[in-house]
Amino acid sequence: MDDDGAGGPAGKLTARVAERLAQAGAGSPVEVVVELRPVEVPVTGSRAERTRAVRAAFERELAGVAERIAAAGGVVLETAWVDQTVRGSVPAAGLLAVAEDDAVTAIDLPRPLQPDAGAS
Repeated sequence: MDDDGAGGPAGKLTARVAERLAQAGAGSPVEVVVELRPVEVPVTGSRAERTRAVRAAFERELAGVAERIAAAGGVVLETAWVDQTVRGSVPAAGLLAVAEDDAVTAIDLPRPLQPDAGAS
């Protein structure tokens, strides 16, 4: 098990997640965004080849994280290879087990999109 984050796996949880966990029961599902470590982008090859390589590397990283989410009783809701994130629902008691994965750099709550103040 890894604890790359400051303070071990708990250091990978944002303050917003910690606050939610303090209010939630152990079995309560918490919707989270799991940030994965950036994958290396190849410097050679066509744009399409580099894109395929990054997607494949993300899928490899995702596999272990998805297994941890499932083992904790959670589910993967969405993935985004472009920004290396996974949106999932995980029981509160299982979030630290997900954070133990080497590929996980941070776990946060989803943020609603807000229109730009200058947008009309």
